[in-house]
Amino acid sequence: MFLSYSASANQLFHFDVKQRVKPEYPVRENRLPVIILWTESHYKMSYLIGNDRKKNQYQNLGGDGFYENRRTSSCIGPLVVSLCFIFFVISLWNLRQSLPKMERHIVILNTEQPLLHTTSTMFLSFGLDSSSLRRMKELPISDKKFINLASHLRPAYVRIGGTAADCLFFDETLTEGFNSETINPVDGQDITNFTITKKDLLDLYKFTQKSGNRMLFDLNALIRNSDGSWNDSNARQIVEFAQSYGMSLDWHLGNEPNSFYRVFSVQISAQQLAKDYCKLRVLLNTSGYEDSILVGPEVNRIGDSEHPTQRGENYAKEFLSNDEDCVDFVTWHQYYLNGREAQVQDFIKPEVFNILSNQIKSVANAINAAGKNTPMWLSETGTAFGGGAPEISNRFVAGFLFLDKLGYSASAGLQVVIRQSFFGGNYAMVGSDLTPNPDWWVSVIYKQFVSNRVLKIATVNNFGQVRLYAHCTPEKSLLSKVPAVTVYGMNLFSYPVQIMIQGTQSSPKNAIFLYALTADNLQSSTIKMNGEELNLLPNGDLPPFKPVILEAGRLITLPGYSMVFTVMHGVNISACSTL
Repeated sequence: MFLSYSASANQLFHFDVKQRVKPEYPVRENRLPVIILWTESHYKMSYLIGNDRKKNQYQNLGGDGFYENRRTSSCIGPLVVSLCFIFFVISLWNLRQSLPKMERHIVILNTEQPLLHTTSTMFLSFGLDSSSLRRMKELPISDKKFINLASHLRPAYVRIGGTAADCLFFDETLTEGFNSETINPVDGQDITNFTITKKDLLDLYKFTQKSGNRMLFDLNALIRNSDGSWNDSNARQIVEFAQSYGMSLDWHLGNEPNSFYRVFSVQISAQQLAKDYCKLRVLLNTSGYEDSILVGPEVNRIGDSEHPTQRGENYAKEFLSNDEDCVDFVTWHQYYLNGREAQVQDFIKPEVFNILSNQIKSVANAINAAGKNTPMWLSETGTAFGGGAPEISNRFVAGFLFLDKLGYSASAGLQVVIRQSFFGGNYAMVGSDLTPNPDWWVSVIYKQFVSNRVLKIATVNNFGQVRLYAHCTPEKSLLSKVPAVTVYGMNLFSYPVQIMIQGTQSSPKNAIFLYALTADNLQSSTIKMNGEELNLLPNGDLPPFKPVILEAGRLITLPGYSMVFTVMHGVNISACSTL
């Protein structure tokens, strides 16, 4: 005899057939069929309850009736038990089939491989939007805590740029900057011309120096002569002032020139801008900045299907075709989503992630079509344009797109990725109260465990929910100088998956240090490492990053909705040892 019952998929089942004791089962959700065996006493009770002569009168039963039923049950019992056992086995098989299976992903890492790419040591950099210079008194660049937060990301470029860069004028005779407000009806940006002082420029430079970083300054491209050529008079004042104070910095000219007409109702051709850049290169070379880099053309709208005439890759191709090797790096801007429309689920959809790979190919094709081999930078990039998506772009979930962007961009050979923005807007790495947001932590951890030497991994599919990349481990994170490799990436599934890294030899000296980043929910403003919330120490130092230590060669479990860094100590790839 058997009874159909329900229990949780996580219920521990135990049946002692010998003693035939009925276990206790709480009623829970997610119910699955379970077979319960009944004992001989249950047969008796079942009989008594169903007896029409004397219900519940066990003590009065006797005579032939009882023993006949007992003899009958003794014959049927073994058969029933056998049938029950069969049903029990079937139910357990069904249970196993219905439980979520742990997905496994194989990653192959060839220890004999050469380096895939070597990026800049300032690969992960960050920006301060030029619009923040309109209100210099509100920008905490002299605050020790603010400087400390930036110093944890060194070395990095600090790009001072954005739409407002083409509204910026410099006047070293003023003691206070001037700014009014004229809002662009298209995108809501302030497009009023404004002025910064020599104190403003010095304070910006001191911030980058004290934090151990390097300034990249965007000059105004919209100051024009009557013939349409660039008027470099204000840029000359900035360059000569910077040189007089011994400032060491780099430069670019204009912001998103292919969108000038849309924003400013001004049009500058790519051919003209190429000439303007060469004019700037001459200015720099004759003003003591011959060793400074010059990057451009700072285009956006790569692959824009809605405005094909404004596509940045077409503008870049024409620019490079007319450039006389005046720019050191080809720069462009990238965002996945519209900050006014983006939803949380957009930040974990693989099809959104895969936008980047197509855009990189488009820019690479433009460079090749122009007959150049100039390397690329992502000089302004984030998850969503328009200042970011409120309560999403500065939360835990935004880290997935950013970390994948770092991994894919490095594997594609880009030299620098500049995260927009360090401060200000809904995509800020640091909040207005100077509390670091999750992307700041992701950046710090990336700098800790990922070097600029890129390796190649082989996997069946790196464009889905599990996305992984490999680099040599930086020297500062090695144990007793033993070689190591860092495999990092993410699991976009809501449930855990496992990865197996093949191609490396197991050894008693080898160990895997796992650092898994999770949060209580996707829109959390805090982030956890291996279950512990990350916070700065009272003195502003980083907390110790505590790994989960695993045996080499074992399966590695990635929690659901997690970003992971696995440092494989003892894995020796000769290319990582060659400096």
